[in-house]
Amino acid sequence: MKLPVPLPRSLFVTIKLLPFLISFIRDWRRFILFGSQRVLSTAEHAERARRLREQMGQLGPSFIKGAQVLAMREDILMPVYAKEFKRLQDRVPPFPTREAMGILKRNYGRPASEVFEQFDPEPLAAASLGQVHRARYKGRPVAVKVLRPGVEKLVATDLKVVWWLTLFLSLFVDENLMRSFRAIVQEYARMIGQEMDFRNERKNAERLRANFAAYPNVHIPRFIEELTTRQVAVSEFIDGVRIDEPEGLAHLGVDTKAMIRQIIEVYIRMAVVHGFIHADPHPGNLLIDREKRLVLLDFGMALEFEERTRLELLRIVYAVTKRDIDAIVDGFYRLDMVDADINRGTLRDAASTLLNIQLDQEVTTRQVQEIAQEILSTFYRFPIHLPNQLVYLLRASTLVEGVALQYDPRFNGVREATPIVKRMLREIAFRGEKSWEEWVRDSAGEIYVTARELAFIIHRLEREQLRLRIHEGDLMRIERFLAAFLRRLLGGIAFALVIAVAAVWLLLAGRPMLMVTGLALLLVLYATFTLIPIPRSGQGGPYFK
Repeated sequence: MKLPVPLPRSLFVTIKLLPFLISFIRDWRRFILFGSQRVLSTAEHAERARRLREQMGQLGPSFIKGAQVLAMREDILMPVYAKEFKRLQDRVPPFPTREAMGILKRNYGRPASEVFEQFDPEPLAAASLGQVHRARYKGRPVAVKVLRPGVEKLVATDLKVVWWLTLFLSLFVDENLMRSFRAIVQEYARMIGQEMDFRNERKNAERLRANFAAYPNVHIPRFIEELTTRQVAVSEFIDGVRIDEPEGLAHLGVDTKAMIRQIIEVYIRMAVVHGFIHADPHPGNLLIDREKRLVLLDFGMALEFEERTRLELLRIVYAVTKRDIDAIVDGFYRLDMVDADINRGTLRDAASTLLNIQLDQEVTTRQVQEIAQEILSTFYRFPIHLPNQLVYLLRASTLVEGVALQYDPRFNGVREATPIVKRMLREIAFRGEKSWEEWVRDSAGEIYVTARELAFIIHRLEREQLRLRIHEGDLMRIERFLAAFLRRLLGGIAFALVIAVAAVWLLLAGRPMLMVTGLALLLVLYATFTLIPIPRSGQGGPYFK
């Protein structure tokens, strides 16, 4: 429906999104202010997700980027919506070349023709925040990235609208879920603000290039500092093949299995060794050049890992290689991935199930996806949240898995990553980056934290405030055991009464021998009924029936 007069952007966005918000609110309260929860079928959720994805695509750059961020958050978003948002690509029409020329002139103080020896007016690629032109500078081919006109004002307006809509939604929806959504909005605002300043992209590229200076098989394009401004970024032009193009890779003679292992190693190294990760991995940003080097592109989104996060990641990946489920779950809690009140047993079952199927040579990719989908559907009902760093690392792992399955239908990420992780852990352990003083200080800090937590537990014991949590599965088994035991106890009491009445009747009837024989037989039956152990329920986890 076309509106007769143009509306302010904020009102236009509100009109387009409000029906979806009301629909989501009705899932919590059927009549908005009261009523039970509304239960929709999978098909109904899928249809609503499709319409929402189309609407966000029509609303422009802010919401395209936002949907792509939400697509990574299957820890808080129902999987059917995350799956639909993943289909929303950064496909927007290019803006006119004359506008790009105007931006270049305002930034350089002279026309593009005086800056570049050659400038191609046809853009190579167009995205939500900008577009890229090919040019030539000082005899070298370069890529010129120009910020989309008016996008900064548009994003600022859209973020205000989203923030107010989030406040409105929080009046009706669970606070744990809304806390996660507000954190996403805040992180998204920070990231997109950095991404719209191309000077940050140059700095991120320089840092990544320094980190991989000793790795000749990884290439980070150089930016031309004097030509890179807030709205324009100029870097060396790389002619390469996308990692998801098998024909092009075959033409270059690339070993795709070795390529996948290299990508896995690069992202693990960024996360746990360098503590600085390229946060926008997708096939268009990862190329293989003519020298068979892995080339990373688009550095607007980069993320720094705190030392604490890196340490916990190291512990988790080491626990995965050792199949130590308890250590993995401990890492989840230490990384604040889960609320302290979440049942540990449920997390342990889920982690154990996922690890077992990942290491099972006979499990197909389809079965892995189905079981993972069931686990994610279970987690959606819990206040689980991923730290921002892990979201982008998860995005990288999803990229690797998707591309790897294209070349090897039986690809298994855990099995492929295990030898890389073990080798990298040995490298880190013997690298000697820290002095003895630093190691002593860090160890003393960990001992202090452990002692403080132990003192806190003892203090709570003294005040009788320590709570004992029982795994839901164990509690159900205990309930079944007690119910069976109670039935047997009541049955035994009833049986004993019957025996007593029968014995008195036979005694009064003058048949003592029959009474003794009957009592012996009844006692054997009673012992059989009450003393046979109650059978235990199956020990399988909740995802294997």
